Amino acid sequence: MSKKKKKILALYRRIGTLAFLVAMALGCFVGALFFFRPSTSTVEKRKLTAFPSFDISGFLDGSFFSGVSTWYADTYPGRDTLIAANQKVQSKYGIESSTQMVGTAKQSDEIPTEKGASTKKKTKKKKAEVPTQNYLEEDMQANIMGNLYVKDGAAYSMYYFLQEAVERYTDAINHGADQLEGTTTVYSILLPNQSGMLDKKTQAKLGGADQEEAIDYFISLYNDNVHSVDAYDALWPHRDEYLYFRTDHHWTTKGAYYAYKAFCEEKGIKPHKLSYFKKTMTFEPFLGTFYTELQNSEMAANPDSVTAYVPNGTNELTYWNEDGTEISGQIIQDVSDWDESSGYYCFICGDKPLTIIENPKVDDGSSCLVVKESYGNAFIPFLVDHYSKVYIIDFRYTDKNIVDYCKEEKIDDLIIINNITLAGSDSVSAMLEEELS
Repeated sequence: MSKKKKKILALYRRIGTLAFLVAMALGCFVGALFFFRPSTSTVEKRKLTAFPSFDISGFLDGSFFSGVSTWYADTYPGRDTLIAANQKVQSKYGIESSTQMVGTAKQSDEIPTEKGASTKKKTKKKKAEVPTQNYLEEDMQANIMGNLYVKDGAAYSMYYFLQEAVERYTDAINHGADQLEGTTTVYSILLPNQSGMLDKKTQAKLGGADQEEAIDYFISLYNDNVHSVDAYDALWPHRDEYLYFRTDHHWTTKGAYYAYKAFCEEKGIKPHKLSYFKKTMTFEPFLGTFYTELQNSEMAANPDSVTAYVPNGTNELTYWNEDGTEISGQIIQDVSDWDESSGYYCFICGDKPLTIIENPKVDDGSSCLVVKESYGNAFIPFLVDHYSKVYIIDFRYTDKNIVDYCKEEKIDDLIIINNITLAGSDSVSAMLEEELS
């Protein structure tokens, strides 16, 4: 090799080394910008890991430092932009198939063929450790996004049955209903996810657990103080309709409406027809969490739309943040100027620890408390014109005791609504076990 070529090569190496060192220094500098760290992710629609609280035991066993590491990685400034850029690069240079499985399949327990509380083994379960908010968020995200079936620009989250978690969940609701007997009527609404609406032949090929059988098992374990609403039976006849988003893990307003009708039937009241609502709002294009995760070109070419029905009685609500700040908002808020991943945020201002809706057009003093995760957001607006007051608790962001709260506020109806994927998870069942104790 000539001296000239060697000099050029040495120059390139020095430039490369310098560029690497500058990039590392810049990365460290950005990582040190504590005040610019995000607390929520718009593209992933979740709260990010909070800085762990310090205690001696966590310091000694190393869990505090592990928490700091998770917080640092999860709240890195500009993370949403970096995630999106990485996914676009993968999409551009990767191989994108119209039909694929993404993620890792899990082991599903066998659903018992004999159903009913009397068939359960009488072994006393040890009370589960209440998960931290960070762990709860991570576990729920993993359950929803961990194993996806993608076909023709739509994604389907697989469901895996965990018998102990299911029984812990139903035990918690039974216990809460027993304590509220005679004062508050308790309703449980279990919602199938997208894959539960696939034809049975496809479901069998994909593995996982049969959601119809799983929901039947949930229902069989409830005692007489729990009024169960079978959303699966309400949705299945309409499975060819637009019940779930293609690009997001939530259901659409139409799916929520059919579950609302089933609730009204169980409660013994007349549901409102969609034509009853005087104002509707539509937000499009909507590219949700599945698109954010996969950057699928077929999804981008065929985005979703979000249609919302504004209650006739009121569109006003009040919510409280985790720090106790009181804020006024709207039941259906205009998100047309938000980014294309934000369509589902139009419902009840998103997920808050506590929200209260007062309807001046209903003066009978009736009230309900909805305990939910984000699936409940699209369902709640349909309830507003049936009650004087609608209370909403997102169990993920509060340690409020639900039974005590029902008694204090003299709640008529307690409505617990959850997607089956989350209802049957260890972390959610443990959280509700604590809050319904």
